[in-house]
Amino acid sequence: MTLNGTLHPEEISSAIEKASLELEREGVAPEQRLRFRLSLEENLLIYREKLGEETPFSLKCRKRHGDMEATLTVTGAECNPLTEKNPMHDRIAENLDELPVWSREAQENRILYCFPLHNSTWKNYRFAWKYVGSQKGILFFAIFQQFLSVILGIVAPVLSARVIVNYMESQVGQVIAIAAVLLAVQLLKNLFLVGSNRGYNKVYCRTLSLLENDLIRSTLRIKNSCLDEKGSGLFIQRLTNDTSRMATGFNRIADMIAQAVNYIGILLAMLVISPYGFLLTLVLLTAESVMEITRTRRLCADDRIYRTANESFSGFVGETVRGAKDVKLLNSEDAFCEEAEKRVRNANDKRLIMQGRSWAMKLARWELSEFGTFIFIVLLALAIKYGFQEAATVIVIYNYYTSLDVRAVTLAGEFLEFIKDFNLSVERVCALVNSPEFPKERFGSVELKEPQGEIRFEKVNFGYASDDPQIPLKPVLRDMSFAIRAGEMVALVGRSGCGKSTVFNLICRLYDPQRGRIFLDGQEIRTLTKDAIRNNVTVVSQAPYIFHLSVRENLRLAKPDMTEDEMKRACALACIDEDIEEMPNGYDTVIGEGGVNLSGGQRQRLAIARSILKDYRIILFDEATSALDNVTQAKIQKAIEQIGEDRTIILIAHRLSTVIHADRILYMDDGKILAEGTHEELLKSCEPYRLLYQEEASAKT
Repeated sequence: MTLNGTLHPEEISSAIEKASLELEREGVAPEQRLRFRLSLEENLLIYREKLGEETPFSLKCRKRHGDMEATLTVTGAECNPLTEKNPMHDRIAENLDELPVWSREAQENRILYCFPLHNSTWKNYRFAWKYVGSQKGILFFAIFQQFLSVILGIVAPVLSARVIVNYMESQVGQVIAIAAVLLAVQLLKNLFLVGSNRGYNKVYCRTLSLLENDLIRSTLRIKNSCLDEKGSGLFIQRLTNDTSRMATGFNRIADMIAQAVNYIGILLAMLVISPYGFLLTLVLLTAESVMEITRTRRLCADDRIYRTANESFSGFVGETVRGAKDVKLLNSEDAFCEEAEKRVRNANDKRLIMQGRSWAMKLARWELSEFGTFIFIVLLALAIKYGFQEAATVIVIYNYYTSLDVRAVTLAGEFLEFIKDFNLSVERVCALVNSPEFPKERFGSVELKEPQGEIRFEKVNFGYASDDPQIPLKPVLRDMSFAIRAGEMVALVGRSGCGKSTVFNLICRLYDPQRGRIFLDGQEIRTLTKDAIRNNVTVVSQAPYIFHLSVRENLRLAKPDMTEDEMKRACALACIDEDIEEMPNGYDTVIGEGGVNLSGGQRQRLAIARSILKDYRIILFDEATSALDNVTQAKIQKAIEQIGEDRTIILIAHRLSTVIHADRILYMDDGKILAEGTHEELLKSCEPYRLLYQEEASAKT
């Protein structure tokens, strides 16, 4: 695709939009497209300022060596916008997969953008083969049986043709003999076909299991910020639909090649019987196949855009179902329905465009096929009339042609459509595993031999990033420093939004600070292994997620080898044992998705029991008693004190009455620690803390 224009604002906007759409069709990641748009716009505006609005430019987008390139060419005086001092431009460029490159050729300024793609057929089959490889014996045997079936399928029409000829010549004995051979051929063909399909099904099921397990592991390694940004719909689509399409890849390709060999065999049989009929058939099939190939290539580009829109809709539907209760309580059904309608309309519009183009080209191919059949019949009739072919031979050729015309061309389209579909699915699955669009968590190599539970922050700064480079970071923590000794119980208090939960996210390494350092037992947290951190640190949150499993299975997630006594002891400490025993099936009672059939307090206490079972050295309670009544809260407070004897406990609580017995209290405001001390010390020395405590006391009265 090549776009030409001048540096007028309207033409710049049009070129950027069309180029971005072309990159989307070819599978360039959304974040890379966004940064390309911003960088391209910045460069074009610099050229407009330097060279004027009438300056011509061209923008060429093309696939080259399996990657996507976009080349901006601006005619005029030498100007390299990439060297301009522009902080925004630097921030945009630094997160591109490959930095743009400026060059000067023949009075033209050129900027080349390159985007590595992961969607070439060869790359995709290599990626998929590692999941199929363990089943290669079964796969190759299934392919062998398939080809035996194909060979017999080629023999069958030749025998059928001989039956027709012998019928015409009244050779009854020959007809019966050939019919017997034909029967044996068909019986063996069916036997081999069933055997190959059974093998393919085994390969499919085992490949799908390996693929989905690996993809779930890869998804769980993705950075939390990326999971927050993408939404669940994208991952659900790729973990289900795309993995299924990918798992059938080698089965389908072998099946289609086998069918192609069958059609080639029929063409060779036609060549032997009638060279003229063979040439005519070949010309007609080639014309139709070219049209089918063109249709399928266009369908590939349109389908990528449709799937992206469909992921947006699927993700929103998933969120609506999970949050249905809140939607009802907010009385916002109309607003959610309108948003869902907008997203589904967008997805369906993309689908209509895709299908409309595809069916228009299908119609053209069908009409060409009908005209081709008409011409074929007329020419065969003329061949009989003028003695070029015998009637029996013409009947055989016509039968061959009718068995080839639609099926062979359809197979060509199906083959290309399958390759497109397979490539697109592998590209989306491969992106979860390898693409920088889905960055993975990275940990160090240092283990904690005897974890104690000491935590230290040194001038930590953190803000939640936005995908849009034009939106600055919103600072949450500012030069925060504090230290918590091993075995100490410390409370973080402060008004909502001051950064308390963010501190917990950083301790668990769900996020990394932009500046500053965090230490666990004297080791910088970035140097520690995943197990060193997450086998020793956990969070009991205000709204813990309880899985759609039995109580016992939910607890076993924390400790697979737990004993019955350990399970009941943990539940007793968490004050949830009596509630469980009153359930219909006790510890084997299945809990609804997200713990929907438990109260908020029961969910929190079950999460506390999970933490006790895991025996973490550091337990972070994020409003973990907010949903509890006063009696249960008192029990939980006692349990926390019991389990905290040799553990580091950090508490976040809105109700200061729940933390006044902590060893120390850290008062936070505006991302900093303003004061620390015991409850009594802070009442005397920290006015904001005193006011917060007085507000709570007034609310109670």
